[in-house]
This record gives sequence, C-alpha cells and structure tokens, in this order.
Amino acid sequence: MAKSLVTCALPYANGKLHIGHMLEHIQGDIYARFLRLIGKEVLFIGGSDMHGTPVELNAAKHGIPVEKFAENFRKEHIQNFKDYLIEYDNFYKTHSPENKEFAHLFFKTLKEKGFVKIKEMEQMYDEKAQRFLPDRYVKGTCPKCKAEDQYGDICESCGTIYNPKDLINPLSVITQTTPVLKTSKHYFIELAKFSTKLKEWIDASNFQSEIKNWLQNWMNEGLEDWCISRDEPYFGFEIPGSEEETGSKKFFYVWLDAPIGYISSTKNYTDQHNLNWEDYWKGGEITHILGKDIVYFHYLFWPAMLMAVDFSLPKIQTHGFITVSGKKMSKSRGTFFTADDFLKLYDAESLRFYYASHLDNKVVDINLDFKDFQAVINNVLMGNLGNFCYRTLVFAQKNYLTIETVSEEKELEKEITILINEIKEHYNTFDFKNAVKKILRISDIGNQYFQKAQPWSDKDSEESKAAVGFCVNLARNLSILVQPIIPILSKKVQSTLSEEKLTWSDIKFNWTGVLQKPEQLVQKIETLPVSNDFPIQMKVGEIMEVKDHPNADKLCVMKVDFKSEKRQIVAGLKKHFTPEELVGTKAVFCVNLKPAKLRGELSQGMSMIAEDDDGNLSWLTPEAEVGQEVQFKELKNSEKEITFDEFVKIKLVAKSGKIFYDGKQLQKVSVSGVKDGATVR
Repeated sequence: MAKSLVTCALPYANGKLHIGHMLEHIQGDIYARFLRLIGKEVLFIGGSDMHGTPVELNAAKHGIPVEKFAENFRKEHIQNFKDYLIEYDNFYKTHSPENKEFAHLFFKTLKEKGFVKIKEMEQMYDEKAQRFLPDRYVKGTCPKCKAEDQYGDICESCGTIYNPKDLINPLSVITQTTPVLKTSKHYFIELAKFSTKLKEWIDASNFQSEIKNWLQNWMNEGLEDWCISRDEPYFGFEIPGSEEETGSKKFFYVWLDAPIGYISSTKNYTDQHNLNWEDYWKGGEITHILGKDIVYFHYLFWPAMLMAVDFSLPKIQTHGFITVSGKKMSKSRGTFFTADDFLKLYDAESLRFYYASHLDNKVVDINLDFKDFQAVINNVLMGNLGNFCYRTLVFAQKNYLTIETVSEEKELEKEITILINEIKEHYNTFDFKNAVKKILRISDIGNQYFQKAQPWSDKDSEESKAAVGFCVNLARNLSILVQPIIPILSKKVQSTLSEEKLTWSDIKFNWTGVLQKPEQLVQKIETLPVSNDFPIQMKVGEIMEVKDHPNADKLCVMKVDFKSEKRQIVAGLKKHFTPEELVGTKAVFCVNLKPAKLRGELSQGMSMIAEDDDGNLSWLTPEAEVGQEVQFKELKNSEKEITFDEFVKIKLVAKSGKIFYDGKQLQKVSVSGVKDGATVR
C-alpha cells in the first residue's frame, strides 16, 4: 500500500491566523483523520512560510530579528492548530537547513536540464524607499477585471496572474508612492517547456470542474517564463553563483522554496522517526489542500518543478474563502475574528462541524452567518446527533450499566450500512457536506427508533433492553463516523462505552459491554457576536415617474426603479424640482424605512438629499448601477426595518463633495452644490 501524505498551504509567519485560515487546516485535518480511520498510513505535514520581504519589513517595524519574528508566529500558529484539534504530524518551517538543501537540489536540476535562463527584466522600484518591490508590495487595479486594491502578482477577484508593471495605477505598499521601472537580471524557469507534460497530467487528473476550466484557459493562453529570483534585501536563501552570473546577489523567490517546504517538513519528520522521505515523494500519494487564490502556483509552477526532479505529482483539493454575513471579514463591522478571538466565544468543535457541513467538492466561498451557525449547532449538532447519542447513553447507563443484548434489525442495518458506505465515499472525495447529511440521517433513524420503542414505558423488559442495545450500537457507530470532524464528541461517546480510538473496521451492530457515566456532548450556542452595522440600507434607484400628491401641495409621488423591484416613494420635493427634472434621476434611497402612508399615499422608502444652511440641495449621486447597494467604508448596511424617527437621528454630513458617517466615507457617491457641513435628510 502506497504511503499517503496530506498537506495544507504553509501559512505565512507574518501575522495572526483568522477563522478564514482555519477552514483549510480543518479540512486537511478531517481528511487526514479519515485516512487514518480507514487504516491508511498517512502523514499530515505542514509548516510556516517564513521567507520574503513582508516578514522582513514587519520584523524591522517591530524591532525584532527577522528569524525570531517569524519563529514567534510559527509557535503561535502551532498553538492555534492544537486549540482547533488539528493534529499535524509535523509542522516545520521553510527557513531550515533541509529546505535550503532541497531548494538547491531543485534549482540545480532545473538548470542542468535546461529549464532555467537568465534575462533582464523591468521591475517596480520605490525611489523613496530605494529598493526593488516584490510583487506583493505593489498594489493597483487589475488589468483584466478592473478590481481595485489588488496585489502585483495575482488578482483575488478574477484569478488572473500578471506582472506588477501591468497593474493600473500601481502604488508602493511601503511608501504609497508611484514606483518607477528599473532593469535587473533575473533567473526564469521556462514554464512553456512543461506544457505537454502539464496538459497530460491535467487531462488525466480528476480536478474540480472550476479548476479544470481555469487551467485550460491558462494553458490556451500560453505559459510564460516564471521569475524565480529576487533582489536583495530579501529574507530567504541566496542563489549559489548568482553574483557572478547576474552581477548582483539574488535570492530564491519565496514561491520557489515555499512548496518545497512540504518536502523538507516530511524529511524533518522521517529523519526523527527512522523513516524515508522518498517513500512519500517518490511513489507515495500526495494530497495538497489549498485556497483558490494560489491555484496557479500549485497546479502549474509546482508540478512543473516536481516533474523536473521526477518526484510524485499530487492530487489537489481547492476550496473557496470564508465570508462573514456575506462580506469579507472586517474589523470595523465586528466581523473579523482571529483564531483566538473565536475561541473566546465558541468551542472549536462547533466551527469544525459548521465548516464540514458546508464543505463539498465545489470551489465556492462559505458564508459564516452567525444566526445560521447558531441554528446548525443548536438544532442539528445538538438537537439531532448530540441528542440521540446523549439520551441513548444516559438512559442505558442509568438503567442497565451494561449492554448484554441487542435487537436484530436486519432492514435497518441494511439501510444504515448503505449510508455508511456512502459516507466513506463522501469523505474520500472531500464531500464533507453530504457525509454530514448522511451521518445525520443515521441519527434520525436512531431517534425515530428510540421514540417508537419507548423503552421508558417498560424499561426492564427484554424488548426494551434489546432496543436500547441497538441504539447504543448506533451511537457507537456514529462516534466512529463523526470522529474526523468532531473528535472530542467522538471520544466522549467511546469513553462511555469503555473504548477508545475505534476505527472504521470496528463498525458493527452487535456490541455488548460496560457503560460509564456519559459527559455532555455539545455546548449550546446562547449568544451571537455583536455586529457593527450601519442602520440604513441604501440602494441606487432611478426615478421613472412623478406625479402630484392628491392631498398635499408640497409632496410628490415618485415611482422608483431598483431593478429587482419598483417602489412608490413620497417626498417633499415639489418646491425644489419639477417632475421633468426628477424623471430619469439616478440617486440614493433608503429602502429599509418602515412603509407608511403620507396623507393617504403609501411611501416605501426615502430619498436621500444633502441640504446646507443656505437651503442648497444636492442628490447623493452614485457611481454604482441601479439596484446596487452603496455603503460606508468597512460598514455593512442593515436590512432591519427602521422608523422615520430612527432615520432622522442618524447624522450624515457632506464634506469636500463626499458623505461621511462617524468619520467613514460613503463609497462611490458624491455631492455637489452644497457647503461642507450639509446634512442628509
């Protein structure tokens, strides 16, 4: 049997881990635990990515030697993983003698086989900081999809890989100045020389459909040379002979030695345990688990390097990002949670179960909605799975102490065995979502069976004892099935049965034995985090029709198009604008105002207009399209209905042609013709 190795992308040792990072490592841990559970010999390998300019600059900013700075975060990350029950066999680092040795081996082999060339390239240079800028130290607008605030190597919005000089309106992250272009000689891997082999590997691999589409598009566009060196100053490994060949010292680009860290971490482990790293990397089954933002590197650059040195090619599983309440995590909205922050509120198994119940084989983002999170934990994990196992074990231990007889339920056993086999396949294909669904189906069967048997009505009868025995067996089997996801709950159930570390082969329906007093299995979610929302939901609408209010001289009745719906809005605009001036106006409206009748006409929102002390008015003019929301920077619009009295208490102020709330600027909206200090009414 080939040896198995599972890895997650190496987290950068430059800051705290957050709950978005934890998704990947939880996914990897679940998969590695599953492989162990079915009897495979597997190593779960990780490490800290320590090299590169960002960690060097951040260390200097904090006045800490760079290696010590990175090591401090490595230790913190190791503790985070333990806290989330993530059991790496080895969590090493890229700044190590093993990684240096392998980086030199890869470079030497690539060079000897004719895959490396030296050529001049134009690079971004920060004249104020007097240094060349690595890709991630240049930000600008994506040249393809026009997404703003993107790094200089990859667009997180559309996935396009590009050169920093291709960015629109580039800025140095260090000094916020516009960089200039300077030339320097660098090492390149001629990636196009691997095109045939890469295409064969891609065609033969069972990659996710989204990934295959991306790869085919990239292959059709043609693979460009990949720069694998960086100018000093750079925290990393110096390239041997670079000064003689290029005229100045060069260092391996972090993306060359970072994935090699998987191999060096393996060797670090095998050297300590009298094993051979080659059993894993030359003939073993390698599985990489990673996010969609680093697909290009792991599906093209990395396999090309492995092909060059004749190492095993990996199986790769890619996941999306974590959003909170449908948005990117934000500190100002109160939706940014470090790994430590989350554990101050909830236990690790709740997040593991929530992630698993949403993870399937698609490359889609997972939204952590805390109301949904509460419902999943309280109603599903506790109310279904936890309830069945706990009520069964409590009843059995309290009334019998031992299980001596088990009812034979051939039809149910057959149904459950089919589900168990399907669960195994779902785990194996990273479809944890459907594995969870079918685990819950088994606990549903158990709950229904227990209710129907009603053992409490005649607990001393042989029928009741046998029925409870069957339910205890179901709880035991469930403890095995959920073990990769929620190992503490699993351990508690097995401890009640005087057992531990059960494997898939231990699944059966005729267990008998001694029972211990069961522990509480699930911690209920009582409270939700406080979210920092902006109370008004603001949308762009276009005025389609205007008529006089039949019962009020100062009011007009407008029909406003919000693309997905049309609303009637009554406004006191008659003395300021003619109907002709209003029709066709695209403006910002409050759409979560409680509907009210104004002098007999229904109003389903409110126009938002700035007015200064001199009586000058200005619509809030949006750049966004009709139907789109506009928001203050780092604040989420609330969808909760508000009253008019609540609306007028919210102070929005115009300044320099923009609208501000509590110091935060309203994005993609401008005002004109009013003085600074004008308020929105």
